[in-house]
Amino acid sequence: MDTIHNWDAWIGTDEAGKGDYFGSLVVAAFYVDTACREILSTLGITDGKKLSNRRLQHLAERMHNDYEKHIVVVEKIPTDYNALYDTLGRRGQNLNHLLASLHGEAIRTLATRVGVKHVLVDKFSKNDLITQQLKQQTDAELHAKIKITQVPKAERDIAVAAASIIARDAFLKRMEALSEKYEMRLPRGSYQVVDAGKEFIRLHGNNALGDVAKLHFSLTDAVLRK
Repeated sequence: MDTIHNWDAWIGTDEAGKGDYFGSLVVAAFYVDTACREILSTLGITDGKKLSNRRLQHLAERMHNDYEKHIVVVEKIPTDYNALYDTLGRRGQNLNHLLASLHGEAIRTLATRVGVKHVLVDKFSKNDLITQQLKQQTDAELHAKIKITQVPKAERDIAVAAASIIARDAFLKRMEALSEKYEMRLPRGSYQVVDAGKEFIRLHGNNALGDVAKLHFSLTDAVLRK
């Protein structure tokens, strides 16, 4: 993996589900120290988007079994996601603010647990929204200790790559659970999902769409169109 820094211990965060019409939004944080760094490298930890689902799920299970205290997962299922998005929208905020709140929560929880100060985030906004969120979410002493570095394509870092695997695994598990609950396959991504949305409404009604989908996507207009 590429070297972005020379820290001995740090937290990496990444998200999954941001571009998917169906399913939850998940942010995961993973803590790497010298004790686990080499082991993670030998496991073949890499950007979760580059792995087959089977390989990804195997690696996620291994990390949960061996490093559960190194992991924090923050998930917004569609109903909670839609409510939070609407609340933020009324404040003139957007998806990046929602993402920042989830990253902030994951960082605060894990940093409090492990006492590390360095955090690496896959950059998703030109503004430093995560630091703003942390300032609101944490006490002044903890906030002063946490140093956040945000870079594009941060999944080349081992901690962010591990977080990407954990986040995507949680997203896929939720998609599977929702598909089973509503007895139809909910497709991933944001392409070729309109037909699935129409079929969902036919089976479960308009009001249930917000239980499985991110309603602010422009796709919703096409899904609801008669």
